[in-house]
Amino acid sequence: MTTVLVADDHGIVREGLRRLLEAESDLQVTGEARDGREVLQQVEEHKPQVVVLDISMPRLGGLETLERLRTNHPDVKVILLSVHGDAPFIQSAISLGADGYVLKDGRAAEIVTAIRAVTKGGSYFSPVVAREIVEQLRTPETQSPEPFSVLSQREREVLHLIAEGMSAKEVAGELSISTKTVEAHRTSLMRKLGVRKATELVRYALRHGLIEP
Repeated sequence: MTTVLVADDHGIVREGLRRLLEAESDLQVTGEARDGREVLQQVEEHKPQVVVLDISMPRLGGLETLERLRTNHPDVKVILLSVHGDAPFIQSAISLGADGYVLKDGRAAEIVTAIRAVTKGGSYFSPVVAREIVEQLRTPETQSPEPFSVLSQREREVLHLIAEGMSAKEVAGELSISTKTVEAHRTSLMRKLGVRKATELVRYALRHGLIEP
């Protein structure tokens, strides 16, 4: 029996995934999470073999959560769910160690196929995503590094919270750091991402699916 944790900030999506997976005799949903922090807590508590993880979630997004899982729970298989199939998302997912990447507009049965593939030691990428990966391999000289992948874990957390509309003081409280440290991270983010205004950080997060409009 393969144990699975389902993470998405939409209750309807979580319920649909649970029903889909529990209809399979070899899969068991051990928990649900609404954001990345709940994912980390439930992985500690339930020790699932696979986490199905939405990229766009509040408080701690899918990519930041993936990075933490790779550090603290390297044996857990992680399949990302996303509405985005273009290069920046895929580059970030692969560089952070995703075992699978499934598009939300694909067939529901893809999730089941992906879970079975990763639990056998393989990987699974939706056809559109797989084609994009092949194209990147064919023309590596045309591919520039995805800026998100060069950010530190803390910078990603700060970016996510700023994009959700939190002030520097609120971000500091959420992450238990000083306001000056938040401001330093914000300055570093703007430099690394090539933006001049804090409002452009929000646009970047929206464009890259880190938050939902």
